[in-house]
Amino acid sequence: MPMRGDIAAEPRPGAAVLDAARCRALLESNSVGRIVFTRGALPECRPVAYAWDRGLIVFSVDDAAVARAIAGNAVAAFEVDGVAPLGPSSWTVLAVGETCRVESDVDAARMRRRLTGSWAAGPAADVLALRPRRLSGLQVGP
Repeated sequence: MPMRGDIAAEPRPGAAVLDAARCRALLESNSVGRIVFTRGALPECRPVAYAWDRGLIVFSVDDAAVARAIAGNAVAAFEVDGVAPLGPSSWTVLAVGETCRVESDVDAARMRRRLTGSWAAGPAADVLALRPRRLSGLQVGP
């Protein structure tokens, strides 16, 4: 299948390509996604609670080695989905960009308060951020 950027140029029947504005809106409206990074030259994927904050995808991880791998490699991907098995539509958004550790204690504390739910890391976790450079997405159904 021909490719254009991150997504297939011809999505499967019933699927629509989402523009960057819709991808950002979907990222802003959710709170659980997956950070995809490399460690030891192998891919890893971790579910995380996240928040959209001033153009950044902010999340935290309890494992210091994972935090070093994410921030140290400087580039990662982040994926979030809305799956409606009985509903009319589902979607997926992929953000690719640069990663960093949130160094300011004030910013880290402010962002940590926004990370809630079962995938939120503990209060001593490293707060990390991904600045999306590429956004792509697909929606199936209306």
